[in-house]
Amino acid sequence: MTPNEFWNCTYREAYVFVNSNSLQREEDYKKNIILFDALGEKIINVIGRKRPKNVSLVRETFKNLFKEELKVSSSHQQTPEEQIRILRSMK
Repeated sequence: MTPNEFWNCTYREAYVFVNSNSLQREEDYKKNIILFDALGEKIINVIGRKRPKNVSLVRETFKNLFKEELKVSSSHQQTPEEQIRILRSMK
């Protein structure tokens, strides 16, 4: 949104714009956290330090940020088709 568009928009349009930008930034932060978590796990594996398998220490630390993802993963078992679709979307 350009400054001219901002000054000519209604309160509702500005509210929707700010909320959508906020949600997009939060999703970007989540993706970066997951990426850095995976990178950290790779580095830890290379160094040879042992830690529990299948436990994401970053997601446990940032429980408030990953509320929806943790709720969905605990209540829904993914099918192989869903896993393939998710992995293809990550490319």
